Amino acid sequence: MARGAVRNFETALGAIGVLALIITAIIITGWNPLPKVGDWWEKVADSTGKLSTPDTTWTERVGGQPSSAVVAGTAAIVSMRGTVEGRSLTSGQVLWTKEADWAGVAGDGGNVVAIVGRRGTGLEALDPGTGTARWKDGEAVGAWTFRDSVLTLACGKLSDCTLTARAPRDGAQIWKLTLPGIGRVLNGINSDLLGTEVKADAYRDAIGAMPRTIPAMLGFPIDQKVKVVDTGRGKLLPEESVSNTTRVVVAGGRVLVSTAAPKDGNCRYSLEARDASTGKAVWKKDGYDLHTASGAGCEQRHDPSGADTVLIATRGDNREVFLSPRDGREMWAGADGDEIVAADSQYGLVRSNGGKTLAVVGFDKGGRLWQKDVPAKADIAVSRYAVLVRDSAGGHLIAYAPADGRTLIDAKTTADVLGIGEHGLMVGRGRTIGYLPFG
Repeated sequence: MARGAVRNFETALGAIGVLALIITAIIITGWNPLPKVGDWWEKVADSTGKLSTPDTTWTERVGGQPSSAVVAGTAAIVSMRGTVEGRSLTSGQVLWTKEADWAGVAGDGGNVVAIVGRRGTGLEALDPGTGTARWKDGEAVGAWTFRDSVLTLACGKLSDCTLTARAPRDGAQIWKLTLPGIGRVLNGINSDLLGTEVKADAYRDAIGAMPRTIPAMLGFPIDQKVKVVDTGRGKLLPEESVSNTTRVVVAGGRVLVSTAAPKDGNCRYSLEARDASTGKAVWKKDGYDLHTASGAGCEQRHDPSGADTVLIATRGDNREVFLSPRDGREMWAGADGDEIVAADSQYGLVRSNGGKTLAVVGFDKGGRLWQKDVPAKADIAVSRYAVLVRDSAGGHLIAYAPADGRTLIDAKTTADVLGIGEHGLMVGRGRTIGYLPFG
């Protein structure tokens, strides 16, 4: 036993010596084995199974962690840190690659373009299928992408910024105006403006990357003011001031002022919609909570959830409602226990029965269109092309047609949704991506 103990002791000393040599080598040479080990493990993890069942049309490994993969015509525009690339939607092959600090997609149908920007060199609008430049703006420091226009922002070092609306296909100028104040903080792609935000954390990047119709008015946060821009006429309207107890956003062609004041341990809410040109009140409601306030002092720190034409709110009797920012009417009101979970300009999603029933509300018709049984903790979102229901625990993803509830995809997968197109989804796990078609 004594000899065995000695041998074990000598073995331990040897192992410690080898470890000490490795640590010394790392310190002297700067060699770090962990990134290579991590990259090797990621490759193994990505190759140990399919992205989904049924299979994706194709599966490819990209060079970096993708943040989004927007479907643009016959291509997918894949954004990664420092790089953007176009890939064939039918085969997954690389069509083109560009170095980029930021990228997005604008336009619709045959007018769709990939907007690619680099600090100091402006932006280019690329053909999604070939990567050739359709037009350029060498002065742009940022851009906002929509289905019907691209807004580019150019700023001098000491002067005001210039906002230009351009046609996506050829960059033709629609209008141009000066934005007083320092707007350089709004650089990059689709910087946050003062409006509504997507209520779908699991799909925020994928839905946010899809170009939407440009709102009638936009609110730009500059120098603690709200600069209101009429996007139809290219006109700067009177600015609005903000405070700790008010949240000023622009939605539905109105300037909305949400006020929260502490009283008896709670927040008391009032909501006013103003004409953006005159500043006069168009409508006003008390007791409607847009969930913009937090904290004991009812500080206004968040934008309301919804879309440009619809707000998600809770009224005084604790029932959740869809509210029109244009005229203040209730577009739909829930029953006790109903929870609004998402909305876009056409449809709203409501959970009931302890979260186990999902109903879709159509704003045009003003009622429930269809409903489905869903897992109580599923991630849910609505987009232009699909209602998504993902049960992460069960590894199950279902996509429904928003108008009638037809099942578009019913797949076993743990992949994330990176992009939502008219005919399918771009999905990914790690650095592996693929296209999962509807049907």
